[in-house]
Formats: sequence, structure tokens, C-alpha cells
Amino acid sequence: MMAEFVKPGVAAGPDKLEGLIESALRHHLSGRLMDAQALYRQVLAIDPLHSHALCMLGIILLESARTAEAESLLRRHLQQEPDNPVSLHNLGRLLQGQGNDRAAIELFHRACDSGSALAPVFVDLAGSLFRLGFWDEALAAVDRAVVIDPNFGAAHDFRGVVLLEYQRFEAAAEAHLSALACTAVDSVSGRIPILLHLAKAACAAGSLELAERACRTVLALDADNDGALEQLAIVLNRLHRDDEVRAILNGISRRHGLVTTMQTEQPEARILLLGGVGAGLVSTPYLFDPTLFETRVLNLVSPDQPDAPLGRVGYDELSGIDLIFNTMGEAERDGGQTEPVQALARRLGKPLLNHPERVARTGRDSSQALYGDIPGLLLPGVRRLVREQLERLSIFPAPFLIRPCGVHGGEDMALINTPADLSGYLAEVPHDRFLQIDFHDFKGARAAYRKYRFIFVDREPYPYHLAIGDHWLVHYWRTRMGRDAWKMQEEEDFLTDWRQVFGPKAVVAVEQVGRRMDLDYGGMDCSLLASGNVLLFEANACMLVHLDDAKIDFAYKHRSVPRIRDAMTRMVRERMSLGKR
Repeated sequence: MMAEFVKPGVAAGPDKLEGLIESALRHHLSGRLMDAQALYRQVLAIDPLHSHALCMLGIILLESARTAEAESLLRRHLQQEPDNPVSLHNLGRLLQGQGNDRAAIELFHRACDSGSALAPVFVDLAGSLFRLGFWDEALAAVDRAVVIDPNFGAAHDFRGVVLLEYQRFEAAAEAHLSALACTAVDSVSGRIPILLHLAKAACAAGSLELAERACRTVLALDADNDGALEQLAIVLNRLHRDDEVRAILNGISRRHGLVTTMQTEQPEARILLLGGVGAGLVSTPYLFDPTLFETRVLNLVSPDQPDAPLGRVGYDELSGIDLIFNTMGEAERDGGQTEPVQALARRLGKPLLNHPERVARTGRDSSQALYGDIPGLLLPGVRRLVREQLERLSIFPAPFLIRPCGVHGGEDMALINTPADLSGYLAEVPHDRFLQIDFHDFKGARAAYRKYRFIFVDREPYPYHLAIGDHWLVHYWRTRMGRDAWKMQEEEDFLTDWRQVFGPKAVVAVEQVGRRMDLDYGGMDCSLLASGNVLLFEANACMLVHLDDAKIDFAYKHRSVPRIRDAMTRMVRERMSLGKR
């Protein structure tokens, strides 16, 4: 093959260039990408503006994650052919991968306008539109992909993802089933993600048998697939098959053992992230700077197991630990792990952050005792009830919220206005223990509902995000914040100077909540009422923090959220210093 090469600077006629391109394409289509790449480069050494070589070499480099050179080549190609749908699509994919969805959307639209766009262009367009909150437009784009190619499994699958967010659960499950029908039976890597999507949609639709079957199909292909095991545990929990749930979660804990993450050879501290099977756990990946600290994750097996508490982990593997962070953050679901966590902490003799006894005081029905006398703080009444009490409810204080104990993310939470609403809710939801919460209408300016999240690090408040939605059940991922400039401006104002936004009375109330909660790490969700009072939704340790938002669209979050990690770093250093005295 080397005989085919032409040295740089040596003149070559059109026939020779055509031969090089044809040879490069043969290698490309056969998967011999290094050979194809060499030939495309040879063509460009002779003709730096050769359109086909620029396009095809750009594609190879994009797939090889050599994005800077790929971007340069694709842009050079588009200078030659501004409407080329292939390079428009691939440059859009590149920018999409960098988190620049707005620029990607523009390129995808141009590719679609060319009239020769294929189904994958519309699916990628749908992906960027969806991430920015343009759900209607995303659904229209993916529907167009299905029309172009009814057998394109990825289009059906992503259609199901969009429909799930619309809470059209049955339609979402049907879309994933269509995706499976379009995906080769022997394509393990192609079928597993679709099956996981199907399991989630079917579970949400109440089709628990289908959800279980989807999970078990994944496990037949990949016995250790954590996503399938965790989703199966959710399904079995809804079916009240508690022993099977514990067996699955204990199996995951044993298989994982002690998971160590380290990006530096000389960490400032080695932190044990300690949790337990059956407990509600705090998400910690963003909290501890991996360039400074080594983290070791351990979930204790449930206390009823013969190898409790460590499973297959030996005590000697925990040597060298400098500090323990208790990740059991849900007061209403401790899995019987409180005493094992305390006993292990005593045995290791190291500083313990978020002591379980303090976490246990933060249940929603304990809010009145903790915060009831804080001026400027409005606390909805909360009552803990079992199913039988709700079924016999004689005094009906409508409207009220109902949610299962120990559940987050708005799962199975509903607003009850009538006895018929309650009967219908109980008929659909499998849980036995509930919280009945007085509902306070917190609709504000622009007829929108606002939920502010604060994170408390060592009792000090840090603003994390503001979610603005048109429904009382406000969750950040559902509010499509990136779609509306005015929403993003409000969030930026909050993150930049929350004290100015809240005013003196509300600032004091927020600060008091952090001190009364008395956790090393925790948070609160709340709203700011027109009266200047703070309406408390919840305050506990199970507050998710991440920084996955695209920097180009949410630059203000990338300025503000790192302050939370910085505060965690300072706290770890201070506790380490105290522990050494």
C-alpha cells in the first residue's frame, strides 16, 4: 500500500488524486481507519482544499476523539461547501459533545434544510433541543427521524426518552419496544440501553411485569449490570418482594467491596464514604475534590446478613483512613444501619462527618420541632400516616400533599383535592407509610413556581440552584431552565447574591435553618413568598449537587457551584487539623 503514497509537494494529476481517494474510501469502509487516514492526509498534502478528503478525515478524527483537528478540517470543508449536510452534521455532533448545544442546533438545522438529511441528523437535533428544554421541538424532530427511517432503533428509543419526561409512560414504553424490534437480537451493546429505558418507562407506567422482564433480560446479557440490578430492586420493592430486594442490594455491595478513587499519588486525606444497604444515600461524586483527596466508598451489607457489616471487605483494607463521611442521609430510611455505622466509626477512631444521630433528627415530620420558632420561616404541617389511616380519613383537610416516606425526586407524590383523588392515589401507589403535608400555594411572579436550593457546608449556606416551573411539583430537570433567558437571569441573580434576592428577614431564616439542622453537609429546598417569608419544603442531607450543566450555557453556575466544593475542602482540612491535635 505504501506504493500508493505520493510525497508532499510532489505534483499529482486528477487521476492520481482520484485513485488515492478511492483507495482511502475502500480502507475507510472496511474499517482500516489508520490506512484511510494516511491516504486522506496524503491527498491534503497535495491539495489542502480537497473537499472529500477534508470531510472524511474530519469524520475519522471525530470518532477518534481528536476533536481539535477534526473541527478544523470540518470547518475548512464547510468553507468550500457551506451546505454540505455530512460536515454540518458532524461538526454539530462535535459541538454537541462539547456541551455547546445551541451552536449544534444551528448546524443540525442547516443540515436538515439541505433536503438530504438522514434520520441520525434529526435524532441528534432532538438530543440538543431536549437538553435545552425544547421538548416539543425535540419530539417533532425525533418523529421526523422515524418517518424518514421507520426501522431506526435509536430514533424510537430517544422518542421514548422524551415521552417519559412528558409523563406519557405507556407511550414511552411502546417506543422502547419499537426500538427493540428494530435492533438486532445479537447486538448486546445496542439492546441493553434500550432495555434499561424500557424498564424505567414500564415501571413508571405501572407495568411491573414488563419492567421486571426487561431488567432480567439485561441481566441475562450482563449479569453484573448495576443499572439493571438497581432498577430491578425498584420494581421488586413496588411488588413488596423485600427479601429479593435486600438480596440484590447486598449482592451489589459485596461485588463492589471497597471502591477507591484517587487522582493524586499524595492525597491530603483519605476519606471513607460510608453507607449501608437499605439506607437512603447522599450523592457525593462532586463534593470531594479528586485532585486533593482519595475517596473509598463502602456500603455495609444489611445487618441480617452473616457477613455483616463489611461483607467481603476486611478491616485491614480500611487502614490509612483519615476521615469518615456518613452517606446515610435519609432519616426515614436508615436500613437498620445506624448502629453499624457508628460502631465502625468508633472502631476506626477517625473524625466522622454527618453523624447518624444528627441525620436522624431531620425527618420531614421533625421540622416543627427543629425550626418551628424561626421568625420568617413558614413550615407546612406534616403528619406521618400508614395506609389504613389514610383509608379511614374522616377529616379531609384539602388540599394536601401526599408522599411515601423516605422517597425523593417527587416519586409518587401527589396533590390531593378530593376524597376521590385520595382513593385513586392509594389504588395506584404500593407504599404503606406516607407523609401528609399541608399545601401552601407558592405561585409567584409570571404565574410561576420557584424552588430555591441551598447547600449547607459546616452549617453555612451556599446557593446551589433555582428551579422555575409552571407546576407546583418543581424539579430542576423538569423546568427546562435553559429554554428561557429570563429564568436563567433569575437563577444567576440568586447564585451571584442570594442575600440581596432574599432580603434581611429571609436571610436570617435560611441561616438559622443551617445552624439548627447541625449537619456537616446538608441542604434545604424552599420558596420565597411575596410576604418575604421562606416556605420550607424540606431540609436534610439528601441534597444532590453536581456541575453537569454546559459551561457555555450556564457560565454563572460554573462560577458559583465550585464554592460548595471549596467549602467542603476547607471543612475536611479543618477536621483533619482538629483530629491531629
